[in-house]
Amino acid sequence: MSKAFQRIRGLQEIGVLVALIVLMIALWLTTTSFLTAQNLLQVARQASYYGIMAVGMVWVISMGDIDLSVGSILTLTNVVTAMALRGGVPVPIALLIGLATGAVCGFLNGVLAVWLRIPMIIVTLGTLSIYRGIALVLCSAAAISQFSKDNLFFTVGGGNIFGVPTSVLVMLIAGVVGWWVLTRSVAGRHTEAIGGNPVASYLAGIPLDRYRIGVMTLNGTIAALAGIIALAFLQSADPSNGVGYELWVIASVIIGGTALSGGQGSVPGAILGALIIAVIRNGLVLLGASTYAGTAVTGAVIILAVAIDSLVKRRAVRRK
Repeated sequence: MSKAFQRIRGLQEIGVLVALIVLMIALWLTTTSFLTAQNLLQVARQASYYGIMAVGMVWVISMGDIDLSVGSILTLTNVVTAMALRGGVPVPIALLIGLATGAVCGFLNGVLAVWLRIPMIIVTLGTLSIYRGIALVLCSAAAISQFSKDNLFFTVGGGNIFGVPTSVLVMLIAGVVGWWVLTRSVAGRHTEAIGGNPVASYLAGIPLDRYRIGVMTLNGTIAALAGIIALAFLQSADPSNGVGYELWVIASVIIGGTALSGGQGSVPGAILGALIIAVIRNGLVLLGASTYAGTAVTGAVIILAVAIDSLVKRRAVRRK
């Protein structure tokens, strides 16, 4: 990765951080309860689910693909893990079953796109409904709850560690690992190279199909991790969980500076983007706006982020 590219990515991440700070200051000045400890913890917890999933989505979009099924993978993992726990399966095995469910879903997405030569966005548009449909069938469209309250999975996974929600700590750990692998490993460099120029990557001997399947499998596994963490906090697996999450996750990644055209990704930026989305949604509620307004605002923010990214790239090309 060139120093110029690293500089641009760093500037984008700083810009996202500044935007988050400005947004928080604006809500602090216009509301009375935004900066309360309880509200900030709620915002951080909400952002953590998007943020965890955004770590995997950065890899997908950096490679030039997009995954619309992550919300449904979260839901299916939610249901499968809950069924395993309700059935008396030991917690470690139940968690492995949940992660394996997400990995299989991601693997199938990759295989279908590679073998059938169908764009990933079309494949995942279909599997979005397939995976959610399977979840609805498994739980008969009813929530799964009434778990043992002294289960360590729920008390630790859904609680706080040193005052910080476990889900936030998981997001930060996933973010550090995802950032390091994407920016410091051969796999990360190859992933961004494929997104930047797939033809040149193929001629250079990079196995494109293998990488696409591998990245989609990774993304499914990370979405499953978010589903497991959500189950720990909610103590219920509702088939409506995860609906629309793909929008929030993709928005987080794009706002964070990952190029929608591929070739450039930012894991720290994506996590900051998730925080911005959560702050916007929370702020709208505090300001008395409709809860559905968040969807419209997020769509507008996506368009704005893509427009700014396009403008920055055009200016960079002119300077060259």
